Amino acid sequence: MSTDLKPQRKLSATEQAALRVLQEQGGSLIEWRVPETTDKDPVFGTITPGMPVYRKLERQGLVFFTEEDPFDLPGDPLDGFQFSSEIYLTDEGKAVLRSAA
Repeated sequence: MSTDLKPQRKLSATEQAALRVLQEQGGSLIEWRVPETTDKDPVFGTITPGMPVYRKLERQGLVFFTEEDPFDLPGDPLDGFQFSSEIYLTDEGKAVLRSAA
């Protein structure tokens, strides 16, 4: 296993929050639990990262999204059902979190 990290730009507070959310959830999060946009609690200031933040982290190699195929069971009531994708923290994402601590 290589310990060499590519030079990373400094992550924004929202990107760091997204990585921490994944870490706190055991390393993964089901996609439908992520809001479409980033929200900030007006009282406590807590940041809830939205989908664009996770997509940006995916492009940086810090998280990845699973790709789920739909059921292919002709005649079955579940035919065409598609599982929700999950977002996972990569080893590089874990390393970035460790270095930020």
